Amino acid sequence: MQLFGKIPDRFFNILTSSNKELYVQALFVLRQAFRTELVIGRETLTSMIMESLEADILEADFSEEEQESGESVRALEGGGLSTKAHLLVRRLLQTGWVETEYERGTFDENITIPDYAISVINLLYDLSQERVREYNSYVYATYASLSNAAANPDYLYQALQTAWQNTVRLVDELKSLFNNIRAYYRRIPGEADVNALLAEHFEEYKQKIFDAVYYPLKTIDSVPRFKHAILSTMNGWLSDSELQDQIVQQGVARRVFSDEESGRDEMISMINYIVDTYDGIEEMISEIDRKHVEYTSASVEHIRYLMNADRGVKGKLIELLKHASDDRLTDEMAGHIDVFRHQFYDDRSLYAEVKRTKRNIGLPMPIREEEPPAEMVTGFLEGVRNQFPNSRIDSFVLKCFGTGDTVSTMTVPMNGSEDFILFLLGTVRGREKSAPYTVAFSEGYIERDGYHLPQVSFHRKEGTADASGL
Repeated sequence: MQLFGKIPDRFFNILTSSNKELYVQALFVLRQAFRTELVIGRETLTSMIMESLEADILEADFSEEEQESGESVRALEGGGLSTKAHLLVRRLLQTGWVETEYERGTFDENITIPDYAISVINLLYDLSQERVREYNSYVYATYASLSNAAANPDYLYQALQTAWQNTVRLVDELKSLFNNIRAYYRRIPGEADVNALLAEHFEEYKQKIFDAVYYPLKTIDSVPRFKHAILSTMNGWLSDSELQDQIVQQGVARRVFSDEESGRDEMISMINYIVDTYDGIEEMISEIDRKHVEYTSASVEHIRYLMNADRGVKGKLIELLKHASDDRLTDEMAGHIDVFRHQFYDDRSLYAEVKRTKRNIGLPMPIREEEPPAEMVTGFLEGVRNQFPNSRIDSFVLKCFGTGDTVSTMTVPMNGSEDFILFLLGTVRGREKSAPYTVAFSEGYIERDGYHLPQVSFHRKEGTADASGL
């Protein structure tokens, strides 16, 4: 279903109007009302908006609303607070943020909120709040749900779903932390005031990023404490076909999976995502560490530079001369101070005749074959790895097995470059402990469908599902 097949066309109009801040605050009043009450009368909501936003409503200019609704601005202003508050509620109704229904047996209207509006209101509220992110709670929640699954086998699917959701949230929060540090880092070169830079570093970055987020992430040991238990449980589930059957059956019974085949694919994908995330979580935290060190070093260096720079007339003149090649700067200076272009001739300005020399036939330059830089190779491999995750590699190799337990280079399908890449990645993946198969290399290469392939054989590990279960 397309997005605007569910959301009204004018839904976002209030967020682009001149009174957008007022509408957002009204939505937050609406959110608070429904957190404490199941049913809210229209008049009750209007009264709550008037009480909470009285000053803002009285100062608001509703000229845009006049064009859309046809109401007179003079009438709105003459009606005072109540009239404008009722207009706010009508605008929320017209744009689809709220809906109304009549109380049974009366003509009193009650306000209801559509599900899509609830999601957007909560998102707007979260973006407006300075909340402390709890990375460690996601790790513990993942561990707790998986640990309790053994004692409650009827809720294996819920345990896996909870673990996967908390892992996704953990990754999103870590990426958000990394991007926030990078945003502070990118603002450093454009800051020319030492006091502003110090305020941003110690009041903004230190309080909101370092003290509230980064320091707890580094000092609370939830990641190393629970990581190995989570990985052990997930790897055990990958090798337990009976447990996998239970999860798939529970998902089908709850109508989460449409059928067992698609359910098994989704289950394996969720387990692999959790395993891959916790396998590489230290590397992700190390990247955050490096970005934090880069920001701190760059901030200190820029502060030192600004404090040591000459801010007097001499220093400012030097900065202007650095950009003397810019004609706009020269023209601007000429309009305020006596600045002129100055040119002169000297002995080096005279024309010197070109002396022709005898052309010698030199030796050709030797051809050197240089190894590509390690950074280029690493970057390429990381790009390929992101495009072809472990779950996709495992799915390709396991499909090659069919109903057997062994497959070789001669029998692996090779229908294009994608199969060729998955085959090569499978030979690398087969050496990892978490892979559902092993790989053995033989001497020599073979030519197949235009590809030069090594002689290898893949062997399915015990307990791994066959191709029909993928």
